[in-house]
Amino acid sequence: MNRLIEKERTRSILAIKILLFSASVIPALVAGALAYDHPQFRWIAFILVTAGLFLGQAAGDYFYYYFTGYHSHTGDSHTKIFAGWKPLFIDTLLRPKDSLAAGIICLVLDLLILVWFITWLGAGILWLAAIGAAVALFFTPVMLRGYKEPLIFITFGPLSFFAGYYALTGEFALLPVVVSIPTAFFITVVAYLKGAHYKTKGEGSELVILNINRTHAAVLLVFAYLSIIASVVFGYLAPLALLGLITGLPALLLIRSLRKESTIVHYLKATVYSLLIMILTGVIIAGTILLTD
Repeated sequence: MNRLIEKERTRSILAIKILLFSASVIPALVAGALAYDHPQFRWIAFILVTAGLFLGQAAGDYFYYYFTGYHSHTGDSHTKIFAGWKPLFIDTLLRPKDSLAAGIICLVLDLLILVWFITWLGAGILWLAAIGAAVALFFTPVMLRGYKEPLIFITFGPLSFFAGYYALTGEFALLPVVVSIPTAFFITVVAYLKGAHYKTKGEGSELVILNINRTHAAVLLVFAYLSIIASVVFGYLAPLALLGLITGLPALLLIRSLRKESTIVHYLKATVYSLLIMILTGVIIAGTILLTD
């Protein structure tokens, strides 16, 4: 039985590792949908924006892994629930000690993408790129000081959407910031769940006691759906975007499934579901933008 549980745990961790990159792909997708009808929109720019956000997230992962002593820092939840978690290619193509170099290489590749955008848009994009690089470099000390959720909210919400839209259109606008708020709340729920710690229920027991506050997660989800409604009411999104509310049912089921006493596998699957809810809602919003523009 323990071997089966370990197999399920490994499968869930792999799914989370892959799906987490939706935190950079969804902002690029929605920003692309917002900019699609703009005269300056270019597919090559959209591809580079997506790659740039992806590489920035990967750099943050590598630096986080390196500066928490390969996830051995006591303030890092990976030391228990996500034991064995490693960034992409670590222990396959790269050694753990190579993670610092891998993060730097990701930022260098982002710098090359930035050069392309500077030749196209001018130097106005430099300050956005500088903020993104600072987030990747300083995420670890900020997280370890207890500010993980606000940083995740801003980075994968307003900052990514705003920067992505600007890179595609050359225009500073409020629209991508407003439209980013649902995704920002959804990814913050993921960060909250992923950051859980636990203690064992008892020797030989498969149950653990999680430091999960179901009300906290529920409030974040409620604000995510309210922000969709508000965006429609104030005209930032077309009424068709209310289709995104259909993910409210699985979100409700997710909240009901969160218990202080749970198994590690059950908790990890709940984290996977939170990612799928974010992805599905983001795709619906991007689709409705394209259909109604």
